[in-house]
Amino acid sequence: MSIQVVTDSTASLPPELSAELGITVIPTHVSFGTTSYRDGVDLDADEFYRLLETSPDHPTTSQPNPAEFAETFSQVEGDGPIVSIHVSTDLSKTVESARQGAAQVDREILVLDSRLVGPAMGFGVLAAARAGREGASMEDIQGIVADNAERAHILLVVQTLEYLKRGGRIGGAQAFLGSLLNVKPVLELNDGIIAPVTRVRTMRKANAAIADRIREQAPNGVSSWAILHAQAQSEHDRLKREVADGLNADGDTLPNLAVSPVIGTHTGPGAIGFAFLARA
Repeated sequence: MSIQVVTDSTASLPPELSAELGITVIPTHVSFGTTSYRDGVDLDADEFYRLLETSPDHPTTSQPNPAEFAETFSQVEGDGPIVSIHVSTDLSKTVESARQGAAQVDREILVLDSRLVGPAMGFGVLAAARAGREGASMEDIQGIVADNAERAHILLVVQTLEYLKRGGRIGGAQAFLGSLLNVKPVLELNDGIIAPVTRVRTMRKANAAIADRIREQAPNGVSSWAILHAQAQSEHDRLKREVADGLNADGDTLPNLAVSPVIGTHTGPGAIGFAFLARA
């Protein structure tokens, strides 16, 4: 009996790819004042960024509660094992909530901390789903997710650190606070925590910094990549042209992903991200 895979909406997977591989995606939550939305269900990226500009309330985020997880697990097809893969515990309590929900369901469920977020986490989710369809064991999939945590990386260029600061997710990027105006921080997720890489003044230099980091972290090349952006189409196109198109990736290539409302709450408008999976 094949293993089913569950993840959360911060994986930023294209819905059609999730559906094709039978991945169940549970939405995380974004609230403006007293109004709560389910990421990607009640609130898409365009509407979120409109609210971000017009709402008097700064958005807040929260994980699905244990009851939502229990309901989701109960609705997963079949009665075989489930592997539930989620955003880093240093960024969210989603894993804790998933484990509490799993305890309420009479089914074998393994909840895993990806140590990642966004498409970097998504690469592991996709690999797990494909392996599950091919008859992999729970132990095999646990190894796949652990390997992905070692080889997957995500870099972010934000227009301001204000949103990360407000959301309490600033991590090591605190060191960049108070820097000069018109400087774009380049950040990365390092062992589950936001960390600074460098500061640049132009997107051309940001793309060069991303390319440098890829060479450092993927000496054998890149097997998969993804670009996500928060209403920054021209910057996306430039990053794809200047960096992604030259990588000769032979795995998943996921351009033009939207920075989802939950991630966008912390990055703000104009952010752009590049995720990649280093070849073994």
